[in-house]
Amino acid sequence: MEKMLFKILSCIVCDTELQLDSLKGLSAKDWSVLYAIAKRQGVTAVAFEKIQALPKELAPSRELAMKWMSHSMAIEKQTRSIYQRCAGFAQLMHEHGLHTLVLKGVAASQYYPKPWHREFGDLDCYLYRVADGKVMWNGCYEEGNCIAEQAGHAVKRGHYKHSHIKYRGLEVENHQFSLPIKDGKNTKALERYLRGLVEQQGGGAVIGDSVLRTPSADFNALFLTAHAMNHFLYESIKVRHVMDWALFLKKEQGNVDWDSFWQWCDRMHYTRFVQCMNYICVHQLGLRIDAFAVEENDTIRRLAVRVLQDILEGDSLYTKGYKGLRFRIALAASYFKSMWKFHRVYQQSALWLLAKRAAGMLVRDVKL
Repeated sequence: MEKMLFKILSCIVCDTELQLDSLKGLSAKDWSVLYAIAKRQGVTAVAFEKIQALPKELAPSRELAMKWMSHSMAIEKQTRSIYQRCAGFAQLMHEHGLHTLVLKGVAASQYYPKPWHREFGDLDCYLYRVADGKVMWNGCYEEGNCIAEQAGHAVKRGHYKHSHIKYRGLEVENHQFSLPIKDGKNTKALERYLRGLVEQQGGGAVIGDSVLRTPSADFNALFLTAHAMNHFLYESIKVRHVMDWALFLKKEQGNVDWDSFWQWCDRMHYTRFVQCMNYICVHQLGLRIDAFAVEENDTIRRLAVRVLQDILEGDSLYTKGYKGLRFRIALAASYFKSMWKFHRVYQQSALWLLAKRAAGMLVRDVKL
């Protein structure tokens, strides 16, 4: 059923119709398992785009089809509502001269055929100002916090990387930094490079008729990688993240400075992870990559199989509701459980990185 899910999703990536012969013989139990996997992997509505068009004799039972459709419609309704509130938040900032650059889920959803089907629950953003054609960052983070407070929205400033703003029921992560720069000088350098990309572009591109702005392809190539890599190392990623990367490559592979990208990957130890993701996208989702050669050696093949297994079997700490010390203990335990990821994929010592992160918690003044 996991293979079947990838067959369905490959049709989204490749703009093809589902081969009906592959569905013959699926039992009611098979369909229930398939639905459960799609739900767990965050691709319920995306997969249903192809399933809803199946002929009656090959489709899941009416009961399951209605359940799947209902869930997909709920996702679309929720996502559209989130988009409206994201646009409302950006408009509030815009009225005070600040621009809202979207990250993570909202940015990734722009690459989907139907953006409303890409699941996400909050807004991650970077605030900046443009003066005389130049992008300005200084003071915009805290100015955004103050604007939200003055408008009656609760602001929590507990973390150095971002604040949490409650905007009409929407969780907004207002980023002071897009990356965990306490991790070291290389992460700081990458943060400066990403800001530089926004500055070169003169800010982000406007999304539709809103004032929300999305980063450039070069920015998203590195940021989507950094974000997925971080989740992969410290907990797990989902098939949704693989789809993000596949659909990004499908649309933007001709618009990325790949020489610079691979240089940063080597510097940040992202290279093997990206090679595995590319391998999965090509061999599981049928993606065609023309912009660079996909690694096909035995090491990457074996590693990609293990990465995919971790994706399908992994669990997320962030959905368990752990807080405070309990969360930190669970996170530390995850380090030791995932040692192979650090050594074989990240090619760095897990204990050394754990020590660096522990030391970073003691640093109060954080400057870029």
